[in-house]
Amino acid sequence: MFWGVLLVFVAGGVFGFSVLSDQFELVETYKEMGVGIGIGVATATVIFLLGAGVVSAMDYARKRKAS
Repeated sequence: MFWGVLLVFVAGGVFGFSVLSDQFELVETYKEMGVGIGIGVATATVIFLLGAGVVSAMDYARKRKAS
């Protein structure tokens, strides 16, 4: 929810700037935003999966040691 609201604010700001500026390529900016969002989501996914793997391995080792 928070990221959706944040994205709307960013997109609104870009659109507002494009209305105020004559030399502004809206399509290019949205393409750059899309690439940035893709890179951010991919990075967050990798970090989350690495963290989940570490926690899972620690839990597995703890359970194996206890038995």
